[in-house]
Amino acid sequence: MNTHAHTPTRPHAHTPTRPHATRLHVQSLNFLKTMKTFITILILGLSTTSFAQVTNIPDPNFEQALIDLGIDSDGIVNGQVLTSDIETVISLNVENKGIQDLTGLEDFAALENLNVSFNMMTSLSLTNNVNLKELIFNTSFNLVDIDVSNNINLQSLRSSYSLLTQLDLTNNPNLLELILGEPSPAGNHLIEFLDLSHHSDLIKLQLINLEYLRIVDLRSGSNNILTDVFVECTLDGGFDCEPYPCLMVDDVVAAQNNQFPYSEWNVMAIYSEDCTAGLSDNKVATYSIHPNPAQNELFITAQNPTENLKIKTFNIEGKLLSAQSITLQDQKAIDVSQLLNGIYFLNIEGEKGNTTIKKFIKQ
Repeated sequence: MNTHAHTPTRPHAHTPTRPHATRLHVQSLNFLKTMKTFITILILGLSTTSFAQVTNIPDPNFEQALIDLGIDSDGIVNGQVLTSDIETVISLNVENKGIQDLTGLEDFAALENLNVSFNMMTSLSLTNNVNLKELIFNTSFNLVDIDVSNNINLQSLRSSYSLLTQLDLTNNPNLLELILGEPSPAGNHLIEFLDLSHHSDLIKLQLINLEYLRIVDLRSGSNNILTDVFVECTLDGGFDCEPYPCLMVDDVVAAQNNQFPYSEWNVMAIYSEDCTAGLSDNKVATYSIHPNPAQNELFITAQNPTENLKIKTFNIEGKLLSAQSITLQDQKAIDVSQLLNGIYFLNIEGEKGNTTIKKFIKQ
């Protein structure tokens, strides 16, 4: 019987762990974790930046004003601002900043108080600023168009000067005060008609030196709370603007007898149940001109489209520049392309000798 010698199994030799290698391994793991975290943050940051909503601000003066106010967070005039920077702004005053274009204002979703006075914009649309309560646009020499048709929360509107020929406030039922004009030479607005019959909360009305104002409808049913009223117009030299504007009120008899609340009013005006009555009378001539300001042509419209008119153009110093006769049926436009930019007066004389003077701006 063969026997095999048994060779005992030798235990595996244990290799001692090197402290230096362990530290390197741990450091490598920590480095990888750090890099992973960094890359994750970087990706999230880039993703956020890529998808952050921005609002275009094409007017550099407007954007600079936002930077000066600390609203534009990047502090760089680059034609845009983060929408998140402006959407919670409640009050904005960019008075006298040389702004010509207020594009971007539509994203000020929370805006309640706005002052854009002494700027050069030609139009102002506030239809997206539904929370707006106070609007000031004093001395807006170029402003010819404004849209507040969606600002149902508007309570105060003030403007000392503009080129507006109309101001539609019918969709601003919560209006508390309206101040137009200033104690300066007449003609600071070109507005002829104001409808305030929808404003039962109106408590303050000032219409100062609105030379072209003809009719104001105040038949709101709440004249008893409208006690702060000032309507006055004075020409250079101290003469009253004539004809006086016509005010339609809740109680014509009380107004004509100077009874409350009309006894509290300080107005240079006449009262009537219907200021439009008689306008179709042949003795009364009503003409309108557009566009105003004008660039090349000025169109005339009248109740009688076949009427023959004598047209005279005067400069602001009263110098006669041109005279012509036209028939509205054949010619409705007056050529003003040769006039220098400035303020002019159109003297319109009808067939029956009725004369109307219209002020227009040449741009």
